[in-house]
Amino acid sequence: MNNAISRPLILAMGLAFPASHIVLGIFNLDMLLSPWPALLAMGICVALMVVVTMPASDRGLSRRNAVITVAGTALMDVLVQSVLPTGIHPGYAAWHCGAIQMLLVTVALRKQIGLAWLGIGIFSVLDFSGSMLHRLSPVDGLALVVTPLMWIGIAHAVSRVFGRCDVLVRNYEDQEKRSAARIAREHARWLSQNDWVTELEHATKPTLTKVATGNLDASDRADCGYLQDELRDQVRGRVLATPPVLKSARAARERGVAVEIFDDREAALPDAVQQEALAQLIGALDRAESGFVKARALPRGQEIAVTILAYDENTPDDEFYLEVREQPEGADGARVVH
Repeated sequence: MNNAISRPLILAMGLAFPASHIVLGIFNLDMLLSPWPALLAMGICVALMVVVTMPASDRGLSRRNAVITVAGTALMDVLVQSVLPTGIHPGYAAWHCGAIQMLLVTVALRKQIGLAWLGIGIFSVLDFSGSMLHRLSPVDGLALVVTPLMWIGIAHAVSRVFGRCDVLVRNYEDQEKRSAARIAREHARWLSQNDWVTELEHATKPTLTKVATGNLDASDRADCGYLQDELRDQVRGRVLATPPVLKSARAARERGVAVEIFDDREAALPDAVQQEALAQLIGALDRAESGFVKARALPRGQEIAVTILAYDENTPDDEFYLEVREQPEGADGARVVH
């Protein structure tokens, strides 16, 4: 928005106003001792108009272009001063004063305030000295430089306002992004909770209906126990409690295996680590005939991401222990240590 507002202002200051001063100077060439230095200064002015207004896509001006503008305006002042009449006020023959002030105002608006003040300072010294050499009164000499100085002061103030607007706009955009992210998280949490409630209702409603009617046989009571274990796995196991794992865990419990799944990480696992851990956990659950299977996702920041321990009472010498580790940063995949 800042660029959209300031761009027309930059074009007006850097193109329209200097061009109008050039026109005034052309109509007053007869007052000069020679028109050629003034015409050369007009050519320099046209070139500087392009320098201070390009590129069109950014309000900032490069330091190189600002330095070129300062040097060019100083040369313009020297050229025009060299042919001004002596002993009389030059009027619009001193067209360069207005053109220089607008070029330097554009430099200030385009965030090169220090160089704009340097340029107007050089202009003020050269122009006032030239006025004294042309035997103008100190008042007339000051009149030619005071207005450009005031314009640079105004441009400085406007540029600071634009700068504050930039800060406010960036802060507003940051707040908007944070608000959007917070709303998205809340919406995702709400959807997740709704999905969880829907899945919970779907999983528990048949069993709860049987409990309510009191018609429970041994098989139904066992199903209640398996359902309770599955819900506990989802609450405590989180990242490891995927549907395939829950299915294998139930089948293992039906065979008499004690299954415990914990998530102490409370954050997502890297894809490669999760895929390897889930594959190893499902394999351990499917192989188990008795004993226990314990899986744990360890807190974030540790080299070991997941541990799996399986013990089968039928084969006590074949205890199974496995660690799934994260690869160092920049490497792909997961490391498995038996």
